[in-house]
Amino acid sequence: MLNSLFGLSGKNALVVGAGKVPHAIASLFGSAGAAVTHAQEPELTEEGVEALFDGVPELDILVNGAIVTGPWPLDDLTMDEWDRVHATNVRGAFLLMRQAVRTMRRHGRGGRLVNLSTIGSVHPVLHGNYAYGSSRAGMNALTRQFALDCAEDGIASNAILVGAVPSDPFPEGCPMPPKGPGVRPERFPMGYGTPEDVAPVALLLASAAGRYINGQTIVVDGGFQIA
Repeated sequence: MLNSLFGLSGKNALVVGAGKVPHAIASLFGSAGAAVTHAQEPELTEEGVEALFDGVPELDILVNGAIVTGPWPLDDLTMDEWDRVHATNVRGAFLLMRQAVRTMRRHGRGGRLVNLSTIGSVHPVLHGNYAYGSSRAGMNALTRQFALDCAEDGIASNAILVGAVPSDPFPEGCPMPPKGPGVRPERFPMGYGTPEDVAPVALLLASAAGRYINGQTIVVDGGFQIA
């Protein structure tokens, strides 16, 4: 019974992103029986995304964990940096989701879209997260729009809002050290989480157990927002 609910045997999954959370998800999906393609650093242009999906002609599950992060002081945040963050976190997300839907519609058996977002998209956690927080909020909106438009195709779209899970360092050259509620120990009722705490939620959303979950932003933060 558990395998029929949470197993992914016969499913083809594309996991995008080089971070620790995408790695944990790709590993768990493989253990659950899925054929997993892990694209760690894809080219998120229209041509690059099309080329990526040419290598995945049959697709049941997309997990998008391709992100650019990093807080910047207000006066140091250039429009080039703003555009760079939004180009990956919003434009790139749209390109991946659009191509995934096109592929899923072609084979006609539905599918699942899972975006890795952040609690910083709904609740500021670090100073200077102007570009990052707003871009992930845009990803949340995309998640819900795809959920509405693709439900009739049997394609569900959801996002996981990750928080309190130390994963990857800020990009080199980021001038602002982490500061704000997101680095205060008293704000973590359950302590810090791990990428392996996030991966089972992705499995729920990708498996038969999550068939009727659609258009949701599911928080995985160990209680950060209630503290």
